[in-house]
Amino acid sequence: MLKRKIKEKAILLGYDPEGNCVYSEILSLSDYYDGEHIWDRSDQIKKLRLRSMKGFLFNADAELTQEFESVFNLKTGIYQSGSQRFADGTIHIDKPKP
Repeated sequence: MLKRKIKEKAILLGYDPEGNCVYSEILSLSDYYDGEHIWDRSDQIKKLRLRSMKGFLFNADAELTQEFESVFNLKTGIYQSGSQRFADGTIHIDKPKP
């Protein structure tokens, strides 16, 4: 049996408006939850032209516990909308902000 290797990790992929990957990172879950991220600063979002961020969070058993997408306003660099899907099938969608 093949052992899963992505354990206690956050895989992050950021895209510009054209769909090009402009950011990627693999972090430990503790760094993901406790650290600062490029999308926490509007100047970084604007600099990278970071339109959307996709994330995949894996627990210690290598199970995908959360999948999310965040969308940013490129003019302001502020979070605009997003969605999260959890391991139990629950989906949460944030309403777009004007």
